[in-house]
This record gives sequence, structure tokens and C-alpha cells, in this order.
Amino acid sequence: AEKKPLRGICLGMQLLFDKSFEYGEHPGLGLVPGQVVDLRRDLTDKTLKVPHMGWNSLQILKDDPLFRHVRDGEYVYYVHSFYARDCAAGTLAASRYGNVDVTSVVRRGNVYGTQFHPEKSGDTGLRLLRAFAEL
Repeated sequence: AEKKPLRGICLGMQLLFDKSFEYGEHPGLGLVPGQVVDLRRDLTDKTLKVPHMGWNSLQILKDDPLFRHVRDGEYVYYVHSFYARDCAAGTLAASRYGNVDVTSVVRRGNVYGTQFHPEKSGDTGLRLLRAFAEL
């Protein structure tokens, strides 16, 4: 309401969406359109491990002030079994895991979310946090 930026990280990002199917069907906060679904459901290569845990490159899809200190292709750290889907309009970045484009960063107005953990993503994560603090 005061136009201050809000950011959800990992599960915090998932809570921003309309709905989640993690252990049942549950309403989210509805701040970002989309839903959160089980990653296993959409992976065609069933040998890939879930949770998706480890480093993955960030593909920046839309220009945004959040990326002012980060370049396309830099690596960030993930730990998750569910991911946001049906949210293309708000998706700023993604990471490929098998055949799935995992929504990495979303935005709607002053509400941001990152599926990865910036606090575990080394220098790249620190630069993302700095850019968020500068908003």
C-alpha cells in the first residue's frame, strides 16, 4: 500500500501466487498470477533428482532494475521440489532443469519473488540483494 518493494524467496515466492498444489490444493496470497505445482509432474526425464538442488544458470527474459548488477547466464543456488507455472506475464528470469523452464524471478508491480536462494548464491546473490535494496 505504501509502494514499498516486497520480495519473497523460495517458499516465500511460492506464497505470492494464486494457488499451490503442495500437499493438497491451497490458496496463496494472490499477489502474482499463477500456480505452484510439483516439479516431478512436468519433468520428462524421471532420472533427474527432485528436489532440484544446486547451481543453475539464470536466463534473464525481461529487462528489470533487479538485474542492474547481474548478467544473463550467471549461476544461482536452488533447493525446491515445486515451481511456479502459468505466470509468463510476470516472469523476469528462468532456469532450465531438464525439459522444464523453472520460473526463477517474478514481478508484479512492486512485488518480487525469487525461487532460488540469493543468500546462498554467492556474489551473484549479493548483487541481486543489493539491487533490490536500491529499488
